[in-house]
Amino acid sequence: MALIDVIEFHDESGEQIVQRFPESGEADVRMGSQLVVRESQVCIFYRGGQALDTFGPGRHTLATANLPLLGALVKLPFGGKTPFKAECFFVNLKTFINKKWGTKEPITFRDQVLKVVRLRAFGIMSYKINDPQLFLNKVVGTAGQYNTSQVNDFIRNMVVGRLTDVLGENLKTLLDLASLYDEIGIASKARVAEDFAKYGLELEDLVINAITPPPEVQAKIDERSGLGLFEDAMPALQQQQAAYAMRDVANNPGAGGVASQGMGMGMGLGMGFMMPGMIGGAMQPMQQQQMQQQQMQQQQPMQQQPMQQQMPPQQMAAGAAAGAAAAQPVGAPAGSPCAKCGQPVPDGFKFCPGCGTPQAAPQPQGVACIKCQAAMPPGTKFCPACGAPQEVTCGKCGQVVTGGAKFCANCGTPVQSA
Repeated sequence: MALIDVIEFHDESGEQIVQRFPESGEADVRMGSQLVVRESQVCIFYRGGQALDTFGPGRHTLATANLPLLGALVKLPFGGKTPFKAECFFVNLKTFINKKWGTKEPITFRDQVLKVVRLRAFGIMSYKINDPQLFLNKVVGTAGQYNTSQVNDFIRNMVVGRLTDVLGENLKTLLDLASLYDEIGIASKARVAEDFAKYGLELEDLVINAITPPPEVQAKIDERSGLGLFEDAMPALQQQQAAYAMRDVANNPGAGGVASQGMGMGMGLGMGFMMPGMIGGAMQPMQQQQMQQQQMQQQQPMQQQPMQQQMPPQQMAAGAAAGAAAAQPVGAPAGSPCAKCGQPVPDGFKFCPGCGTPQAAPQPQGVACIKCQAAMPPGTKFCPACGAPQEVTCGKCGQVVTGGAKFCANCGTPVQSA
């Protein structure tokens, strides 16, 4: 049986943590053989499954002087060359760097702003063997080789588990994460230190590169942040989008079909929401005028009533019609006087209720000024109350805009009222 003269281990991959010599069973080692241990290594001799002597960096000549426990166990004569059976483990003590970790699935968290959010986290870490004998006994066992790929998954899961606990205790909102990476990393490293120490490991660095939500959640956050830019000008933005839609439909008359129908439904729905406010604003001046007229009629002197009773019926009807015509504004719902007896005929009546004379077709009612909302006869180009022009020319395409429109129906350009 060949005797071992030199015992050493070279790690060419840089990822091997433990190398057993020999890889299986025990070897016959001659007293006086050379043991070479590198600066980043430690060598532990075993016999009968029991760890005995440990050698640090340097070149060692195996003898009873530096193998006191093993020599006493096998009762070797002092200074003899008798071979003995033993096994040894080289443990790599260097720091294994740039080991990546990350969550396999998104983790759900409660967020004060976003309510519920799912997060992914990833980063890098570095670790080393702190207690070689404990690591051999608890992790390696009797394996001939052990490298980082065999322990990385276990370490990665420990880091993710402790990080999840730290985030659950300290995370208030996803929007504050950018300023908390260092604090979360330090807290997670402190939490996982005890877990590593149980296996003879030491976590030297834990770096969090990013904590991010899944892509679909990021898209929703980007959409919400985009709306925040227009939060103070949302009505103007809606009007602008409506004008662009009208312009697109006008420039593409052949679109038709479902798209045109959908556009029409959307515009109709928008007008349905806008009409109550527009009607209320237009009716308010008219209601105020009617209330003022009623107050004036109630304040008229009571002595005028006997004079009206003494007047002939035809003169009384003509006077009442003249008073009603003078008191009512243009377009008021009181009606126009009868052409024969002068009595006011309510709008929509085809015969005079006083004399039965057929009445002419009703004239179109007045329209409201686009600036002061005063009532005007149809076709008026300038308001008789404020003088504002009722027709505005678009500054872009020259199209005449009427009816108080705020956007040109031809090109969608906003127009300035008078």
